[in-house]
Amino acid sequence: MFWYSFAMSFPVILIFQNISIYIFPFILLKVYELSGRFISIKHTIQFLVIAFGIGALISTFNISDSLPSNSLMRALEVLPNYLYWVLLILFFTSYSEYVNLEEVYKGIFWGLISSIFFYFFLQGFSVFNSFLFKNLSQNTFAFLLICFSPITVWYAQKRYGLSSSVIILFILAICGFLSGSRSGSLLTLSGGTIALILNRRSIGAVFISSFAIFIVLFFTINSSEVRSIILKLNPRTYELLYESKKTFDQDRSYLTRLAQVEKSLIIFSKFPLSGVGLNNFTNYQVNLPGKFEGAEFVVNKKNIDRKSAHNSYFGFLAEGGLVLIVPFILLLLYIMIWFFSRVNSVLPEYRPIFVGIIHMGIHLYFIYAILNVFAWFLLGLGCMIIVKYKR
Repeated sequence: MFWYSFAMSFPVILIFQNISIYIFPFILLKVYELSGRFISIKHTIQFLVIAFGIGALISTFNISDSLPSNSLMRALEVLPNYLYWVLLILFFTSYSEYVNLEEVYKGIFWGLISSIFFYFFLQGFSVFNSFLFKNLSQNTFAFLLICFSPITVWYAQKRYGLSSSVIILFILAICGFLSGSRSGSLLTLSGGTIALILNRRSIGAVFISSFAIFIVLFFTINSSEVRSIILKLNPRTYELLYESKKTFDQDRSYLTRLAQVEKSLIIFSKFPLSGVGLNNFTNYQVNLPGKFEGAEFVVNKKNIDRKSAHNSYFGFLAEGGLVLIVPFILLLLYIMIWFFSRVNSVLPEYRPIFVGIIHMGIHLYFIYAILNVFAWFLLGLGCMIIVKYKR
């Protein structure tokens, strides 16, 4: 589990696929030897995951004849990934008692540290530009930070103490800002801080700590010193925080996201049940009406149809229709509502998983990142904790 978790938070080494997929069969074999049973289906959350898998199958094999001729082949190329994600969560929920969470956290911790080192210092070298390595894009790196910073901060506090965890949080936050991603900078800082605060058994202490941090932020966020630091670290985050009207009216990245939401809704209106098929968002062309402020900057841009959905929820809606998006939303809501309704009783060591899932859920609105296996790995950990409590 250590190496499997390490490969999830350090998704750089690959042999055609992320190396984690080659570790997974050995984990399945080992837990079968330990338990003497195959995957068992008896929890509500498992049925939601299976429904998602069925939705992926329907979306693949129910592609309209009016769509491009290569649509089915494009869907088949990625269908195994969807089925792997389903199997991944079924594994976590069937064998939760055999998963050593401390080894999982340890693997995530060292994997994320390795990703940071690789992103900033190694991936520019030619030796890493080969078929065995995959460079981390800005978006992928930011997504890794958002998903795994809460767990990394919690593990640092448990293993090395409070002072070390604060230093780790500071490093992660700086990396989030230096990544160039707006959401990466803000959500990494938020997730790590909340994980640190929630590492208390007393919810009263949590509220007191949260209030103290809010007061500090309230009186420092607009100071010239803080503004200057944010501007130097990440100009895009600075614009979002202090020049938000400019961002919403003129920022090409933000406007492209609005255009892709518009495209998704047009596709949904034509193919509401099963969409245009997995992996076919960029394969389907529409005439964008551009009914939003600033549309003139992007709707007529060359290759706008070749850009991704830039939004995981609307991407699923367009590619998989209702059969895909409904079970996914229900799964995500199930996990979040379960956590919020039991936050006072959930053990502190479990809380960073849900903090990561919540922040990931926010970030998914701004990027089509749910297609990364480590997102499903994190969801699988959340599902595992839910099943643990029910047992």
